[in-house]
This record gives sequence, C-alpha cells and structure tokens, in this order.
Amino acid sequence: MEKNTLHRKICHLLFFLCIFSAVLNHTIARENNKSSNCQVDHPHRIRRIGSVIDQSSRVGKEQKIAIQMAVNDFNQLSNCSKLALHIKDLHGKSARAASTAVELIKLKKVQGIVAALTLEEATLVTKFEEVANTPIITIGSAAISPSLLLPQPPSVFQLNTDIGTRMQCAAAIIAQFRLQKVTVIYEQSNSFYADSRLTKQLSASLKPYNYDVELDLVFPSLFSLPEPGAFIEGELNKLRSKSSGIFVLVQSSLEFATVLFEKAKKVGIMEKGYVWIVYDDIVNLIESMEQSVIQNMKGIIGIKTNDEEKGKPFQDFSVKFRRKFRSTYPEEEHPYPSMYALRAYDATWAIAKAMEHSKGKINSSGLINHLSSSDFEGLSGKISFKNGKLMQTSTFQIISVTGKIYTEIALSSPELGFSMDLGDQERKGTRRNTNMPKELDLVHWPRGVQTVPKERKVKIGVPVRAAVQEFVSIMYDEEKKITYFGGFSVEVFKAAVNLLRYPFPYDFVPCNGTYDEMLIAVYNKRLDAVVADMTILDDRYDYADFSQPYMDCEIVMVVPAKKDLRSSIFIVVTAFEWKLWVVMAALSLSTGAIIFLNEHANDNPEFGGSFPQIIGSMLWFSVTLLSFAQRESIKNNLSRFVLTVWLFVIMIVTASYTAVLSSMMTVPRLQPSIVEVDYLQKTNAIVGCNEEGFIPRYLTDTLKFKEENLKKIGSLSDYKEAFEKKQIAAAFFISPHAKLFLANNSKRFVIAKPSLQVGGLAYVFPKGSSLNADISRAILNMKQRGEINHLEERFLFFSDSSSSDQHMDDLSLYLSHFSGPLIVSSVTTAIVFLIIVVRVIRKRWSIHDSIQSSLMYRRISRWAAFLLVECHARFYPGYFGASIIQRQNNLTNIVSEK
Repeated sequence: MEKNTLHRKICHLLFFLCIFSAVLNHTIARENNKSSNCQVDHPHRIRRIGSVIDQSSRVGKEQKIAIQMAVNDFNQLSNCSKLALHIKDLHGKSARAASTAVELIKLKKVQGIVAALTLEEATLVTKFEEVANTPIITIGSAAISPSLLLPQPPSVFQLNTDIGTRMQCAAAIIAQFRLQKVTVIYEQSNSFYADSRLTKQLSASLKPYNYDVELDLVFPSLFSLPEPGAFIEGELNKLRSKSSGIFVLVQSSLEFATVLFEKAKKVGIMEKGYVWIVYDDIVNLIESMEQSVIQNMKGIIGIKTNDEEKGKPFQDFSVKFRRKFRSTYPEEEHPYPSMYALRAYDATWAIAKAMEHSKGKINSSGLINHLSSSDFEGLSGKISFKNGKLMQTSTFQIISVTGKIYTEIALSSPELGFSMDLGDQERKGTRRNTNMPKELDLVHWPRGVQTVPKERKVKIGVPVRAAVQEFVSIMYDEEKKITYFGGFSVEVFKAAVNLLRYPFPYDFVPCNGTYDEMLIAVYNKRLDAVVADMTILDDRYDYADFSQPYMDCEIVMVVPAKKDLRSSIFIVVTAFEWKLWVVMAALSLSTGAIIFLNEHANDNPEFGGSFPQIIGSMLWFSVTLLSFAQRESIKNNLSRFVLTVWLFVIMIVTASYTAVLSSMMTVPRLQPSIVEVDYLQKTNAIVGCNEEGFIPRYLTDTLKFKEENLKKIGSLSDYKEAFEKKQIAAAFFISPHAKLFLANNSKRFVIAKPSLQVGGLAYVFPKGSSLNADISRAILNMKQRGEINHLEERFLFFSDSSSSDQHMDDLSLYLSHFSGPLIVSSVTTAIVFLIIVVRVIRKRWSIHDSIQSSLMYRRISRWAAFLLVECHARFYPGYFGASIIQRQNNLTNIVSEK
C-alpha cells in the first residue's frame, strides 16, 4: 500500500515537471525568436538622447537624476534598442542653454533633447538648418502660448504647466480680497518675450474681476547681481513705500526666492496687511526647502501643482530617486522628488518610446510624428500633446505656508473653480465655484492673524491754514468730537474717489504746515497724499507727482479800478470792423447797380442817358439809397423787391451802429490804475500776496520784488481793507482766488494784463503711485460730464460781473453779427440780376427772329414765282406770248444778279 502511494506521488511529480519544462521551453523559444527577429530587423540600435540642465540649482539636480533613471529603466525593459544619454551642465550660465543644445546635436549627434529651455530658446535652436528638425521637449519654465511674434516650431514640445492656467488661478485668488493694489514680481529669464507677457497675462486674467496690476517689479537674475541681498532689500524698501497690498511672485528660481523672502521679512512686508501669492515653480519645491526658508515664507498663499493621486509606479520611483539622489548629492538634506523630477522622467520616457516606434534608421519627421501622437500615463499625469503643448489640464493645490510645512486650503481647476474635492464636484456636476471665503479662514497669516487682510486707510493731508476757505475748509464739532472737511477742492476729490472701480479707504488729516511743507511730508512718506488748492509747479515735481488739474489757473495782478471814457479821433469808424465796412459798401453798390440796370432795361425814362451819365447816375443812386434820398421813381416790381430787402438790412445795421457808438462815447469803462509790473518795482510799491502759497517765492525769485515790499495776507477778505488803507498798491493771486475776490468787489478792482500761465490746481501723490493715475482719470471723466462745473457753481460763487467790465473794451461789431441779413440781401440781388439777364437776352432774340423770318418769306416767294414761270414756259410755250417770255428773261437776270 505504501509502495502504491509513493509510486503515485512520483508520477504526479514527474507530470508537473514535464509541464513546467514544456512551459519553460516555450517561453525561452519565444524570447529567442523575439530576440532573433529584433537582431535581424534592427541590429543593435543605439539611440542618443541629449539633455541640457543647470545642475547648480535644486531643480537641475532633480532633473538630472530623473532623466538618468528614465534611461536606465528603458534600457532594462527594451530588447531592441538602447539609449545613450549625453547630459550638458550649464554651471549656472543659463544664457548658454540654446548654444549648448546646438552643440549636442552637431557634435554628439543626439536624436532628441530634453532640456530646461524656454520656448524662445528652443525656437532659436530650430533656426539652425542642421538641427532644425531635431525634436526638443522643454521642461523649464511654464508653457506659453505661441503667437505671431513667437510661433512654435513643430519640433518643439512643451511639457510644463500652461502659464495662462496659472494666471487664471492667481486672479481668482486675488479676487477674494479687498486689496486692490496688485504688484507683480519676477526674476528675469532668458526669454524676453515670455517675461514681457507675464504682467500682461495677469492683467488680462484680473480684468473680469475689475482689478488691475499697479506695479511690476523686475529683478535681474540672481547670479548676475554682485550683491544680491543688498540690491533686493533696497528694491523692497522702495516697494513698501508704495503701499501695495498684494504681491504676486510669478517667476523665480528657488535661490532668488530664498533671498527675496528673507529680505521681505526684514523690511516688514510679510506682516499684517500684506498678501503674498507664489506660483508653482517655487511652491512645488517646498518639500525640499530648508526649515529657515519655510519660516521666512510663513503666511504666503501658494499655487502648487496637484500631485496627490500617487500610485505604485510613483512609490517605486520615489524610493529609487531618494536612494540615488542621496548618493549623488549628499550635501542636500531633503531628497524628495518634486514635479520637476516627475516631468523630466516623463519627457525622457516620451522620447524613448517615440524612438522605439521608429523602425530602422531614425527619421526626424517620423520621430516628431510619434511624439505628437504620444498617449501614455506618466508619473506627472497623462502625457499627450496638442499643437506642441501638454493636453493635460492642470489642477492646483492652494496652500498656506504655516512655518513648518503647509496646509492645503482648496483645490482649483479651470473648469470647476475652487473646491475641497474636485472629483466629487465633477461627479455631481456642480457649477464652477469662483469663491472660497471659508477656505481663506484656514490661511495662517503673519503674526497669527486669522482674518483676511483688508487694505489700510490712506492718510491724506488737508491744510488747516488754507489760502481760501471756499476751496478748503476744516470745522471741528466740539460736541460730536468730529472734524468736518469741506470746500471745492475736497468735494472734487470725494467725487473722484466715488468714481473709482474699487473701495478706497482713506482718512483726512489736518496739517498746520504750509503747502510746501505738506509736499515734503508726502516725499518723506509721512502723508500718502495732499488734497488742497495746490498749484502745479516745475520745482514741486522734484518731490511728488500731481494729478490731472481739476481747475486751470494763472498768476494775475489785481489793482484798484478807475473809470475812463473811451476817446479816439476815429471812434466813429471803430464801431464796425473793417470787413463789415467793406461788405456794406460792396452790397450798397451792387444793390444800386442792379436796381438801376433793371429800371433802364424796362425803359424807365428817369434811368437813361449816355454811358458816362448812366455810370454816374448808378453810383449816385447807390449812395442815396443809404439815406432813402433817391429822386428817381422805381416802377418795376423786381426793383421794388430788391430795394425792400436792402432797406430792411440798412435799418438793422443803422440801429446797431447807433447803439454801439453811443455806448462807446458815453459809458465809462473800468480801467486798471496800474498796468505794468515795472511801475511797481520802480516805485518800491508794496504788493500783497497769500502767505501760505508759492506766490511770495514767485514774486521774489521771478519778478525780482524785494522781500520788504511784500505784504503777506492770510485771508481773502483782508485784501479789501489793505487796498482801502493804501497798505498795498496791487495784489497777486492765482486766477481762481482772484475771481472769488472780484465777485464781491467787481466795481472797485480789476485784473491788470498780462497774466502768467501755470500748471493748474491738482492733488499731490507720491512718485509712482497708481492712485494718481486712477484719480486723474476720474477727474477727466468729471470734466467731460460737467460735474466739476456744477461743483464750481455750488461752492465758489463766481459772479458773472466780476470780469465783465474788464472785457468790454472791444465793443465793435463784426461781420459775423450781421451774416444772416447780409446773406439774404446778397442772394436776392443775385437772383434779380439773373432774371434781368434772361429777360434782356429773350428780348434781343425775339427782334432778331422777326427780321429773319421776314427776309426768308420774301426769298421763298420769289423762288416760287420763278419756278412756276419756268415750268409753264417749258411745257406750255403756246399759252404765253412774247411779253411773258420777256418777263421770264427779266426774272432770270434778276436771279443771276442776286
């Protein structure tokens, strides 16, 4: 029994051994057949891949390890082809990237390149004819969309995040804040085209939210700066003075960002009231950063490429990567792979797979086609290209750096917006969510603040000792403990602020200094702006910028007025301008001539005579028409019609002439008692001026008045008393102040010409302030809509009579005043003249026709008689006697003679 059992076991064992042997032989045969086929068709294929990276940076180190791992993994799995890798290190000299890629293709004969190149650099490589068709996969900065200025060659593929998607995500985050001032910061790259589009693309993404970029701060490459720390600190100090609320770091190397945040923390712009948004080119490396760097970045909001869905391939890759990275770079403390390493691995694998599909000798066009049709699941996501760009839709993690590592706030995608679970939102078909107010509460803001920062109020200085209260006034309510600010200048500013597209919190601050001292306060950052009747001057631009003028002004001299009658030996002529005199004389002559010719053509005996008499009578008739003294009687209706229109014109012109001449000869005019500034200087006269403005400095520096001859007056109402007491002989104002003064004293004082134009009244802002441009645009809007004129009528009470007497010297009447009646008279005269000409022509033509018809009748009669006689004589000669024949001969002779 035991033998049978043992025998049975041995048989089973032999059976399984036979099956195992058969399977093993089949497998070996299949592999041998595959190997033999590979060797026959494509014997010993060696494919060459090139790589251009900067191994002096953290990103470059990760990319190198990942590319080497991809090549090793492919060589282990592929039997038909092997990859030979050629890596070129830039050693921090990124400007050599394009030329290095060209050298790899020419010297090393590489058939594909994975490189940290910009689109601009990759395009430059394809300009060389020998290397134009070599496929290049860029794994450097964010992918930019090609344009007419920078078309993307078919041999260039971008395997990186689309920059437009990043900009849209950042814009959506910015829109969550009430901080309207956005500053873009970036480190220059080797692509001028890409750099120039960073600010424009973010501005375009912010436009739907009614936000705009206030300032863009461009830093040179960190390695090009001799003292990068000092330079960056200086620029950030300037930036802090501009009071920007949101800073967006759109492009940077890790080394630059490390210095930037260290200095930003030092100068105090990582504190309460500031928001920092950092793109994924820095945030993707956060796991490999030093703890001190993360501490400096505490409170920033980061846009990190979402790589949470990690499977077993990633886990295997991560283990191998960490081991290889530690052995290669032992000085690096954190060996974890970032998205840069994953995309470098996928880019190398994409080229390797395309080469494997190319049978025999590699053809560049075929390789490009295989790359274009790539479709596989890589470590960084799905790898497929459309028009040379990665088709994969990027999703981002919105994170808050806490000081130790980071906290995830939300996820973001272009299609679904913000969510804590994009997959669940997509499955439910939820609409795109553009708001994340609850998620912002999770942000660990600087100094432990857990609320969303709001923009600080702008401190605006208002003068206590204003030159004119109608322009700026300050009143303090003792009971309510409230200070009220009013006046024309203040109200215009408030109206301009109401037109801004964003909330603008501000506080008015009373200032006791002069206008120039307030200007210096803006320059020294003690004030953010000044609202006053400040005049724009050239030397003031050294300290601050000015808004668009809300009121034009000039420097004028006001003096006591004296009454004076106008006198001139030719005053009777000056009532009309010379053009009007000429036109009246021409129309009078033409009207008289037309009437005379019409009456003469209609046989009026009073309008006859010889040619010299007709000319003389015509001229005399034209003169007598002006005074209705003509002796001749007019009988034709057309003449009466012309004369009626002309007499109507004469009546209007005569009445106007009489009124103007009477006014010029009898009404006294207000004339300035002092006309020339030189007279004041020669007589050492005392002149008055405002003590708070720039006019005292203008009088001494420009007009050369002596300091002791200036009397500074504090209030506009005090000038009248100074004139009455003969304390001043003249006063100098800016024109808006002069108008207010003359509105209450229009019959006693006048403005002496000429005046000096200055820049106008405007508001003061720090140099480079974006608020200046917004307020200036609002002021222009108010001017176009007439709002400033309405405010002027409401607060300034300018009297129309304040300057009317100064502009009444020229009372002459002009041709334009009578253009209507004169045109009617001219047209009437011209029409009648045409009628006269037509009638004369028709009359002459009728006389000529009657004479011609009579002569024609006689000739026809004679010829008819002659033909009748000739016919009878020829056909019936017997009926006629000799007398008839003789008569025929006579007729023949007569006809011959004619």
